Amino acid sequence: MIDDINSQAREHINYDTLKGVLLYHNTLSEYPIHWHNEVELILPLSGSLKLKFHNDTSSVITCNPGDIMLVAPGTLHEYLSVAPGGEKLILLFDIANYSQVSSLIPLLQTLPPYVHIKQDEYPVETARLQNYFWEIDRLYGESDEFLQVSVYSLVTLILAQIGSMHLGEKPKTDDAPDPQRKNIDKLVSVTNYIDAHRSDDLTVEQLAEIAGFSKFHFERLFKSYMGISCYQYITKRRVLMAQELLGDTDLSVMDIALQSGFFSLSTFNRVFKDINKCSPTEFRKLYRTGADRTP
Repeated sequence: MIDDINSQAREHINYDTLKGVLLYHNTLSEYPIHWHNEVELILPLSGSLKLKFHNDTSSVITCNPGDIMLVAPGTLHEYLSVAPGGEKLILLFDIANYSQVSSLIPLLQTLPPYVHIKQDEYPVETARLQNYFWEIDRLYGESDEFLQVSVYSLVTLILAQIGSMHLGEKPKTDDAPDPQRKNIDKLVSVTNYIDAHRSDDLTVEQLAEIAGFSKFHFERLFKSYMGISCYQYITKRRVLMAQELLGDTDLSVMDIALQSGFFSLSTFNRVFKDINKCSPTEFRKLYRTGADRTP
């Protein structure tokens, strides 16, 4: 589900059940400093959870059972030990999947580094958010052809609920922001841009300009923080888009290659096979055979 954290604390998320959404139970009382592109929502179920946020200034927040904690993309944070055995429900989702919902755009663009929703201060709202968590948890264990739509809808409701509460003013910061945090913010903006423009003819020079770096510095920084080169990241995101189209549409392989940002069918076939160990046509057949066998 979650890959190793690289030297720059970038956590890579692997989605096991749904594209762009991951839900799991966790009993870790300590977890090292890390950040990720996904929004993280935490619901403590027992014990207490203490989180340290490394923004421009450091904040330590204690989250009690029933509270809800939202951690925005690119926020450096860690779990600090309070007592062993505390259980929590963690929901991670790729915010790029919700950027097309126009009413959520103001929220997505202005997310503070974190939002702490206390159950004793907002009992009605937290009860509603908890119900959304438990409904996603229930759906995770079922085989339903509308599972993805149902879960995406529930995540949208969570975002809308938090947005409607107007919570979490951005914590006060120092006049000199932390350089690592500034770099992460810029890279998150670049990766979000890549996700929204995967079918375009992207260049490293163009992305470096968006980040405000020289091409040489941008390439070094990207690989240092992300663990792979910018070109490899673009390629992986394009292949992921192609996988989704192969599984969910009846478009021809050529049309899928073009829509995914590959302008040569032979290049698309070669790159896709290198990553997935099968051709696009074989992938589609395997995907649909697996779907047909789902009880």
